[in-house]
Amino acid sequence: MKKEIAFVFAALMVMSAAARAAEVNFDGAKSGGLDTFLDVAGIVADLAGDRPQPGHPGSHPPPPQHPGHPGGHQPPPPPPPQPWNPGHTQPNHPGGHPPPPPYNPGWDHNPPPPPQYHFGGYRDSCRTMEFNAQSPFSQTLDLLLEEYGEECQAPYYGGYQHCRPSSNYHKRKVTVNIGPRQLEAWETERLEVCMKGPKYVTVNTAGMLYDYAVTERNDDGLFRRATIFTLTPGAKKPAQPDAKELSVSFAGVTAAGDVRLVLKDNRADYFRGEKITITADGMNIPEINQGMPVDQVLNSFVKFNVTKAFDTAAAYELKLLDAPKPGKYVVTLKFFRSGPLSSGAEASTMETFEIR
Repeated sequence: MKKEIAFVFAALMVMSAAARAAEVNFDGAKSGGLDTFLDVAGIVADLAGDRPQPGHPGSHPPPPQHPGHPGGHQPPPPPPPQPWNPGHTQPNHPGGHPPPPPYNPGWDHNPPPPPQYHFGGYRDSCRTMEFNAQSPFSQTLDLLLEEYGEECQAPYYGGYQHCRPSSNYHKRKVTVNIGPRQLEAWETERLEVCMKGPKYVTVNTAGMLYDYAVTERNDDGLFRRATIFTLTPGAKKPAQPDAKELSVSFAGVTAAGDVRLVLKDNRADYFRGEKITITADGMNIPEINQGMPVDQVLNSFVKFNVTKAFDTAAAYELKLLDAPKPGKYVVTLKFFRSGPLSSGAEASTMETFEIR
């Protein structure tokens, strides 16, 4: 409002000055008054347009001419980029899809899914611990359990999986503590220890000579995976016979002219008071020549089978043949014991001897 009042006042003052100039110069100049009026009118027009005059403080040079744009006008600046809106179509992207992101070699646009592990099972890990009269009452061993399965990988989500065998291993320390008991010098106890799972260990006392009460304790700490078994002995089991208990001390022709076998009992002191039953089953190995008649071949064989029971003693004598026949002989010895210390089971061994 103030600007408009100032403009009207300035226009009136200019018109008044122009009129006076016209009067003064009307008679004395040809066209001085008209020129002055035109100049004043130009000033008023400039004031109306609020344009700074050349040479006037605050004035600006005219804008440069722009090629291809008559009148010197510059093209309008491009509009600022707008955020993508799924409901509207973007330029050059029909259907409203945003432009793809720039390729980054360090970033996979479609990463494959993580591999999948399929558990298959465990393969038992078993070892046998042996204890004799000289063994310590505590023994420790390490068991390694194999876990098997397969690892499957798909190239992309929903794709076909490619699988390969896979194995994992679980290690566990096993300690067996046995209470005091009495073992003979020749006796050996055998304890089978099996790891069936990462925290599952079993013991089999079938090969032990005593009946044991078994207790178990697992110790699973941050740096320790262990199982501790405590075996408390009860009654001793009936003894199982061992083929090494009997050995041949003599086999051949005696002064009486027959063939006898003398056996030494290496466990006589321990099994004293019991009975032992021995069987000797054997034959000779004849020399057979090509072209021998059949009856002669058959007569070349000599067989024997003798069974006899004895009270436990240091030695036992068995009569095998009444008449000796030279050659090599093979004999199978079987025996079992009867008594409070023995189980009644049978043991066997094979021996050879020669008659000249």
